[in-house]
Amino acid sequence: MAQVKKSKESRKKKEFKGLEPKKSIFANPLVRVVIFSLVGAITVYFVSQQIGTISGSESISEIGMIFAVITGIVPATLYQLKEVQRKDSIDKHMPVFLLALLSSVQSGSNLIKAIEQTANRNLGALTPELKNLRANISWGMPMDEAFQHFADRTGTRIARRVTVLLEMAMRIGGDVSSNLEMIQKHVTEMQNIEKNRKSQMAPYTYTIYISYAVFIAVAILLITSFFTEIEKVQADLISGGGGGDGLFGSLADMDVSLMESALFNMAIIEAIFGGLAAGKIGAGSYMAGIKHVVAMIVIAIIAFNVV
Repeated sequence: MAQVKKSKESRKKKEFKGLEPKKSIFANPLVRVVIFSLVGAITVYFVSQQIGTISGSESISEIGMIFAVITGIVPATLYQLKEVQRKDSIDKHMPVFLLALLSSVQSGSNLIKAIEQTANRNLGALTPELKNLRANISWGMPMDEAFQHFADRTGTRIARRVTVLLEMAMRIGGDVSSNLEMIQKHVTEMQNIEKNRKSQMAPYTYTIYISYAVFIAVAILLITSFFTEIEKVQADLISGGGGGDGLFGSLADMDVSLMESALFNMAIIEAIFGGLAAGKIGAGSYMAGIKHVVAMIVIAIIAFNVV
């Protein structure tokens, strides 16, 4: 009987593998977003360079290059934020899903029937994934493939662990209620640990923003106070005919605009690395730091061009 069961499962797997359509690389939403971002960034860059060449302004070209980078980053950032919200919703509703499974099993349903019943509940972003899992099971997909497909679609660490534990509970059998209760407690404990980690790491994210604000403030003070005085000294040297002589003669050949450009570039570099570090510290992912990078770059552009 066991061999017959295994042969049936292997036959089902072959059938489903044969029915799977070939996936194009453009079927991935992230790939489409990246391509759209690159096209937009290249367009903004070339347009800004043309405008800067026609007007003879280097600042327009530099700002255009920064906006081209932002154009390339923002769509991916919005997509990533949407994915983060979806995954947070899945993790948030996972304990409720397990409690619903436990309630259905305790009322007399088996685990498969309990999953099918739970898919009708309102569990946020988890509901479409449960309906997809229910559909795969009803179509006769092998259980291990159905659960693997569910884990891949959800894409969260907690969902993958729950999937593995549920599959193990189905294979092992025994007291399913106690197994579900244990899984639910484990998931709740994991979420509490993650909440504590984020609350403990939040001050470090604020520290990065505070240090960046201090750097911007110092740079603005240098530009508005120190560099303006250097320009006045240069004007006095030129009007007095002193040239490179005297105590302040070395200031005559100093390029103030080059120093301002260096400070601006340093602010952009610090925004990139500081934003990525803030994402890694706060959310545990460098991709989550893209929104911090965009925010810091916008702050730098406003500070250096408006203030």
